[in-house]
Amino acid sequence: MKTLSKNFLAVLLAATVSGCATGIGGTYKSPEVHSFNDKGEKEVLTDTKVFESGVIRSFPDIAIPSTHKIDLDKSVIFTSPTQTVGKITLSGSGDADSLFRFFEEQMTANGWSMVNSFQSATSSMYYAKPGKFVAIIIEATQTGSRVYINVGPE
Repeated sequence: MKTLSKNFLAVLLAATVSGCATGIGGTYKSPEVHSFNDKGEKEVLTDTKVFESGVIRSFPDIAIPSTHKIDLDKSVIFTSPTQTVGKITLSGSGDADSLFRFFEEQMTANGWSMVNSFQSATSSMYYAKPGKFVAIIIEATQTGSRVYINVGPE
């Protein structure tokens, strides 16, 4: 009887432990978010699209070049009632010189004043607006370029 109790407890313990290990149910899957495109057709928005559109909406006065995509793993936004700050990381196929000219034109067109800039293998551009400051770092990569846009208070 004593052996049966020990075996029963061992089986019960094993079932409990293995049940706990697999009882989590896998990885989190966010619910689908639906939207309507320009043609009025329903489409599913992925987390990526939602986050990308959130980044773009958070900083409407900072243009994103069409040659680049937002690197969601390396980008972050912090929003409070009084300000929105963050770091946007872009990667894509555009060359560093073209990107430098792109930001030089677009930032001025969007009301930013250039504080200073340095153009080299890794270029830096600094812009200001009342209450806001942006640092743009452009670096060449083997496949194109990477851009770091840091937005903060002035």
